[in-house]
Amino acid sequence: TIRDLPRYQAMQRELADPRVTSPARAEEIALTGKTVVLIGANVHATEIGTNQVMNDLIHRLATERSAWVDHLLEHAVVLLIPSQNPDGQRMVVEWYRRNLGTPYEGSPLPHLYHKYAGHDNNRDSYMLTLVETRYLNQVLYQEWLPEVYLDTHQMGNRNARIFVPPFKNPPNPNVDPLIWTQVNQLGQAMASKLHEADKPGVIWGELYSGFWQGANNTNPWWHNMVGLLTEVASADLGTPIRQQRVSASRRLRLPRGESLGPRRGLGLPLAPPRDIQARMNYPRPWLGGLWTPADVVEYHALAMDGLLESVANNRTTLKRNFYAMNQRAIERFAGGSPYAFVIPPGPGDPAAAARLVRLLQAEAAEVDVAEAPFVADGTVHPAGSYVVRLAQPFGRWVKDVLEPQRYPDIRWPYPGAPIDKPYDVTAWSLGMLMGVDTVQVERPFEAELRPLDGPAAIPPGQVAGSGDAFVIPHDANRSFTALNRLLAAGASVSWATEELDLGSGRRYGRGAMLVAGAQRAGMVEIAADLRLLGAAADIPDELPRLPIHAPRVALYEPWGGSMDAGWTRLVLDQHEFPYVHARSADLRAGDLYDRFDVVILPEMNSVHLIQGLRAPNVRPEYRDGIGAPGIHNLLRFVEEGGTLITLGNTAAFAIEHLGAPLVNVVRGQSEEAFYCPGSILRLAIDVTHPLGYGMPREADAMFVANGGYRTARTRRNADVRVVARYPDAPLLRSGWLVGEERLRGTGAVMEVSSGKGRIILHTFRVQHRSQTEGTFRLLFNSIFYGPAVSGLDTPFSTLDAH
Repeated sequence: TIRDLPRYQAMQRELADPRVTSPARAEEIALTGKTVVLIGANVHATEIGTNQVMNDLIHRLATERSAWVDHLLEHAVVLLIPSQNPDGQRMVVEWYRRNLGTPYEGSPLPHLYHKYAGHDNNRDSYMLTLVETRYLNQVLYQEWLPEVYLDTHQMGNRNARIFVPPFKNPPNPNVDPLIWTQVNQLGQAMASKLHEADKPGVIWGELYSGFWQGANNTNPWWHNMVGLLTEVASADLGTPIRQQRVSASRRLRLPRGESLGPRRGLGLPLAPPRDIQARMNYPRPWLGGLWTPADVVEYHALAMDGLLESVANNRTTLKRNFYAMNQRAIERFAGGSPYAFVIPPGPGDPAAAARLVRLLQAEAAEVDVAEAPFVADGTVHPAGSYVVRLAQPFGRWVKDVLEPQRYPDIRWPYPGAPIDKPYDVTAWSLGMLMGVDTVQVERPFEAELRPLDGPAAIPPGQVAGSGDAFVIPHDANRSFTALNRLLAAGASVSWATEELDLGSGRRYGRGAMLVAGAQRAGMVEIAADLRLLGAAADIPDELPRLPIHAPRVALYEPWGGSMDAGWTRLVLDQHEFPYVHARSADLRAGDLYDRFDVVILPEMNSVHLIQGLRAPNVRPEYRDGIGAPGIHNLLRFVEEGGTLITLGNTAAFAIEHLGAPLVNVVRGQSEEAFYCPGSILRLAIDVTHPLGYGMPREADAMFVANGGYRTARTRRNADVRVVARYPDAPLLRSGWLVGEERLRGTGAVMEVSSGKGRIILHTFRVQHRSQTEGTFRLLFNSIFYGPAVSGLDTPFSTLDAH
């Protein structure tokens, strides 16, 4: 088999495209080929049992001579990824060994176990922001195209011992129903193997849903591959845990307000399991007792045995069905409804459209370019437009990532039941996230199209014209990379506060970056590297402008790590922002304005920010948050002229502890009155204010259980300017929103002036998981704007104020 791997890979490519593979050839491959199954482990570094079982499996398949192994290897190609996060695994192992046998055993890791994403490192399968995801994507959709992919994980340890498929409702409507059948079949093969071994605590049909496609294990569904997930209850890394047992004949009742957890690291047993009700999808509940790392490995091993056995036994059927689903996807969309998506080359940043197309291509989507103008659904589209026809093997995936999502409001098991919360976000429409227009076309059309054979070309950068100064547009994220490079090189940069017309069709909106003191050769090099369209010109002296300087930025991150801080670091690093990685002691130390111009607080709750880690087993050097001294220092920082930027729900901290005169109008609302777990909402932006420079007047905001704000009446002398708000119009663009009328007209991005400085509140996920490229500029503008206007007597007003 090893010698013939290229032949088996070629067979997978044949099955993936029924347009070039006849049914007869597909049947021949189904009868003579091997099922390809990929198993990944340890993407979450603390889920250490997934990695250990992979070592056992590799050794077994390589050395064991048995009828079971021979049968498996005769009928399947088994691909294994022992650790998808080896750096994080090393961190966890070293931390565990350092604290083992000390009072700090079980202490939380002080840093994220993935440099940027932490536990979020398996949640970007449609955006490919992380290198680990890109490598997995390459194996799945470019190199091997397996029929089956298993993503192995670990979960909390209070109730069930292992989750196997089926998944819970709702099913995503863009997935071929045959996928669900095969997911259920293989999931139950794993459950059967566990029950054969008399293992309790096997659950399915709950906990993990079949709607969201952001995870590593779910994304294959839209590629007609069987994506599977197992979640085994965790031990305390390498240390066993003991859980109080409870009788199956009675439920544990605790007095009101009393809790038996948490117990990690304290040498005490965990509280007994609460879910002890036997049911058809949880026939033998876990009742508590000793749970060891060996148990974790054994449950994983049994589940894998069940899967591999079933994959080998159902080789022909799995290969036939992979071909059939690819054929059905082509047939499903050949007649339209919808037929295609068109991605126009403009307006705005042409590189953003090309980047979106490259994401589609990375997951094996086929894209064409229009060689001439064409008409589709009555609309004329220009030459150069990208066209993605859905009648292709992975057309279901293209449809799902480009159309608006509509999450169903499921009430189960009866109509008046509480809201069934989604597992993660409910929206991922790529065009909206990236600020790129996409047009859904319902009916077939004729056009002169050329297939894209390689990655979509990003237009080359250049510096046109002549003059003593240079102009860079403000409407591209890459412009801020250029800005950071220019400031680091000593150039003088300012933002035009009025529109700029250089003639010959060279028009720039407010915020055009004006560069002086730079050599043309250096500007040409930057423009070419970043694919920017700059211009050289003689800028009128009377053009009003805002001088920009390199700000001293501190990005706060608490001990224990913050995923939102990690993602923010990734965004800043990608755009070459220099910053200090600040900890609690830095904010408690005082004299913040002597050290920083800007402090960024990522999304976190106020208690965590103020108190930090306080459990008895936390090492002393990692205890506590910013405390009262940090609050006092932040107040003084703003009063002296500093800029404090809050992200997401950290707005509550600014209101409760720094006196920002705002009120969240949806706070405290019941889920029946207002609920928005992760959706894309319409956003109106004041582009005359520097915070809105380079943005369209209407954009899309990623709203993840955030808020809507109005000015509150207080005695505090502070001026509030609303730069972006949720308009008084239909808000939902993609996802799920209950009670949208409560959010209409409220503020989303506000500037609160206080003393010589200001607090800038981005109350939605402006940089969510490094995916919301369409709103990055709001954050970038804030970093430069605050220091630029610090101490000015007449700060910028807004259209609302006028």
